[in-house]
Amino acid sequence: MKAGQLGGIVNIAGGITALYRNLNRMYSEVPYRFSKSGRTLPTWHYHLEMTRRCNLRCKMCQYIDWLETTPTKMQADGELTTEEWLDVVDQTGRMSLITFTGGEVFVRKDFMEVFEHACSKRRVHFITNATMLTDARAKRCVELAPKRMAGKGFFFAGISIDGTKDVHDTIRAQKGSFEKSIAGIKALSNYRKEMGKTYPLIHINTVIQTESLHCLPEMPRIAHDAGANVLNLLTEIRSHDLPNLGHVDPSTFSRGDLKQPTVERENLDLALRKTMAEANKLGIEVRLPRMPYEDVLNHYDQGYDLKQFECRAVWVNLYIGSKGGVYPCFIYKAGNVKDNTLAEIRNNEGVRDFRNRRRDSGFAVCRGCCDIEHKEYDTNPERNGIPALEELATAGAVSVPDDVASIK
Repeated sequence: MKAGQLGGIVNIAGGITALYRNLNRMYSEVPYRFSKSGRTLPTWHYHLEMTRRCNLRCKMCQYIDWLETTPTKMQADGELTTEEWLDVVDQTGRMSLITFTGGEVFVRKDFMEVFEHACSKRRVHFITNATMLTDARAKRCVELAPKRMAGKGFFFAGISIDGTKDVHDTIRAQKGSFEKSIAGIKALSNYRKEMGKTYPLIHINTVIQTESLHCLPEMPRIAHDAGANVLNLLTEIRSHDLPNLGHVDPSTFSRGDLKQPTVERENLDLALRKTMAEANKLGIEVRLPRMPYEDVLNHYDQGYDLKQFECRAVWVNLYIGSKGGVYPCFIYKAGNVKDNTLAEIRNNEGVRDFRNRRRDSGFAVCRGCCDIEHKEYDTNPERNGIPALEELATAGAVSVPDDVASIK
């Protein structure tokens, strides 16, 4: 293995990431370029939102207002039943990838049943805060992992960690949540080692935000010590704050409607450089959004030009919401699995029109989405303006605003 310019090691996780992105582009290329009707090939990646309920109250959560204002007893109203979720899994394509997400997936008492069913049929990934990932659950999850890449089962675990212990617990609004999440990651890693398996690969998801900027360079060490393979840095977005998003024409929202978070550019640059330098020392792969490095900085500064980005996700993905709503993207609802099958919804008139509109131009609400990709993005870091290793080696200390440093 050799050092990579992204600040990590070119390892199996990096290889799979590149493979996924390349397959995504190849699979979408013909319909994206030539399908004037907006029709596409069978869905490749399904995102199943098991629930919007959660045991934490993260400040940047897309559902935070709903969680705080909806009585707990009412939050599960209308969710798909176990049988309905099992049927959704059965409707997915034989060669597809399923991502389970939320809310917090383990809030549902039947999650393991649906998860095990999916693992018996498809390649599976889940995203969790891991506070409810008990030792017994972790062991069973690893048992469901395949022995080789060509198999079916549990391939990837995404765990959300937003900073060092105190910072993470503050952002997540629950004391002790950091230690519980780390315990969940370690359990997966330890059982993976004990069983002699490569999978599931573990990626830590960290949202870049002002409150945790000063401890961002410590995240590679946290990932390394917990046994994770990848540090996935995500841009913070606030599009979910918009009223009726997904139920009205997305073009009705303008850039001025979005209250995008800001971070002082120099501090962000130094924090990212120092983070990647530390990751390179530890052999942790760092994933940044699929855009030139300068545009990562621009996202928190003056913004970037959406005309320079494209979205292939709406040509290969389907999102199924907790109550059965089906979306090619969360900003457009296309139907409901209670009324129609996924196959019937996938290329219905509304979805085809939405794909064509999204192909011709982006919507203001697309800014910061992790699915959009710069048209000139390249997997070669040098061509994306990623700081070279010699630059990372000289990364200086990160200055911290007083209001951030005072977080306890």
